[in-house]
Amino acid sequence: MPSGLSCHILQDPERRPPLEAQHFSADYWRDRPGTETVAAGRGSGSLRIELDGQRAVLRQYYRGGAVGKLLSNQYFWLGRNLSRPWREWHILDRARRAGLPVPEAIGACACRSGLWYRAALITAYIEDTETLTARLRRERLPRSNWRELGRLVKRMQAEGIRHADLTSDNLLIDSKNRLFLIDFDRARVMNRLDDWQWLTLYRFQRSMLKRDRKLALNFTEDDWQAFMDSYES
Repeated sequence: MPSGLSCHILQDPERRPPLEAQHFSADYWRDRPGTETVAAGRGSGSLRIELDGQRAVLRQYYRGGAVGKLLSNQYFWLGRNLSRPWREWHILDRARRAGLPVPEAIGACACRSGLWYRAALITAYIEDTETLTARLRRERLPRSNWRELGRLVKRMQAEGIRHADLTSDNLLIDSKNRLFLIDFDRARVMNRLDDWQWLTLYRFQRSMLKRDRKLALNFTEDDWQAFMDSYES
């Protein structure tokens, strides 16, 4: 993070040594051994880092769209509890306590300057994985995994978690075909089930079809039907 800012850090209070603001800066890690740019889908500008003998992912928050051209990595300060990394930290904590396959949150940082702040999040790196997009570009996924994915999304929503960007880029799969959910930026905890869960599914289906047209994925209508049959069971 740039110097001269007032930085707030959220982490396990028993962590030793504790994280400092410099650990959330890409410049701090860029030339260090073990640092690599992480594949698309794990967050724009993400780095895999070696943190105290543990592999982790550093993701700095960036805006998209037209606003991002003016304020690429700046957000209006409403207090640390409403900052993006604080909210994502608590969503990940809720998901892990519910037994959902998501990365462990290691540290969150929000650095304020006047009315604005910049932010970053460090999570544990999930070994032996690739994005679902990458897998589907190479081969088909067994129908049983589509059914498993349907159950996984249903479990997430039953916990009241609304994923803001459920796409095949934000789903990881390992060599044993185990699935993981990532990137909970802008996710929300909902008080009750309602139409929001169907909107998430619609967005997911739309993203799958868009990527299929662009990348020729190994994805069929029968795969989607297997996902939905499992989700609705």
